[in-house]
Amino acid sequence: MKKVGIVTFHQALSYGAKLQAYALQNFLEYNGIENDIIDYTCHFMYTRLIRPIRVGNKHKLKSFVRSLITMRQTGIDRRKSVEFRNKYMKLSRPFTADNIKEASEEYSAFIAGSDQVWNPTCVGFDTVYFLDFAKPEQKYSYAASIAVKELPSDKKDDYKRLLSDYQAFSVREDSAADIIRELVGREAEVNIDPTLLLTEQQWDKISKPVINEPYIFLFNVKKSIHLIDYAKQLSKKTGLKIYYLQKERIHKVKGVTYLDPVTANEFVGLIKNAEYVCTNSFHGTAFSIIYKKKFAVEFENQGGRNIRSEELMNSLGIKNHEITKDFYPNPDEPVDWEYIEKKLAEQREKSREYIEKIKAKL
Repeated sequence: MKKVGIVTFHQALSYGAKLQAYALQNFLEYNGIENDIIDYTCHFMYTRLIRPIRVGNKHKLKSFVRSLITMRQTGIDRRKSVEFRNKYMKLSRPFTADNIKEASEEYSAFIAGSDQVWNPTCVGFDTVYFLDFAKPEQKYSYAASIAVKELPSDKKDDYKRLLSDYQAFSVREDSAADIIRELVGREAEVNIDPTLLLTEQQWDKISKPVINEPYIFLFNVKKSIHLIDYAKQLSKKTGLKIYYLQKERIHKVKGVTYLDPVTANEFVGLIKNAEYVCTNSFHGTAFSIIYKKKFAVEFENQGGRNIRSEELMNSLGIKNHEITKDFYPNPDEPVDWEYIEKKLAEQREKSREYIEKIKAKL
């Protein structure tokens, strides 16, 4: 049996992107599927999101100036990202758009996912993440995220064409399953993000501490509305220092201690060892749940609404943790972690059964 190739955002300067790739690779290995993460370099991702000097299609001058301001932080982030990939991931040989077709002769199957690989705008709609280079019998997904509840009208035909010949679908959101059903008339399993497939004890194997005192961990990926104010009020109430992991320090916030970019396993450690977590990130939310933290999440941000975190928390029955204009949650409110662990165990078993179906066809 040839190896399976995972096609995902493993190069992205995102802690969640690297950690979900690591988790899916290890979950497949635990279930007897040898695999590589396909080391594909997406031109859009590299030019717009990874290289130190970045210029977008819109607001070119603004994006250029922003990249100059964040160049030092981006450089650290790139080095830390490569360090984690080299130490913790099993990668294929390098591929680009020019030679990715060759991968279809080197692997028995491909799994697209997880992360926002099917988002209509995330990486310039790079169709490699839809496995357009692979043969129909090689195409599978796992917890692929579309991350929007409705597709742009001008993309619907493309989605229908790209997804029509998959062997099996697994997506991360109920809304994505609805889209698949509408487009191609087939059912998609809804499975948890790969980071949630691994237990707290499994994550402990790579978790690395960063701070040697009690603290509030503040982390956002989209520009927040109320999150920072909430963290500052929590700091005032508890007397704990806020450690803020934020690369783009365009407008510096008073009353916080900034952290330079860390490795992905240090990100895990920052959540594991925090007294409180304040975030608007999906993976900030996921690891808060894995480590049973006292946490609060802002779904609504200046970039839209984080439906991924919202659907995750709803699926686990976690309530009263959302920060809104009218409600600041009490993170000390008791949570039925025993119930949540039971739900996660059920979801892990469901994912294992889905992976076994893929394994049977290899």
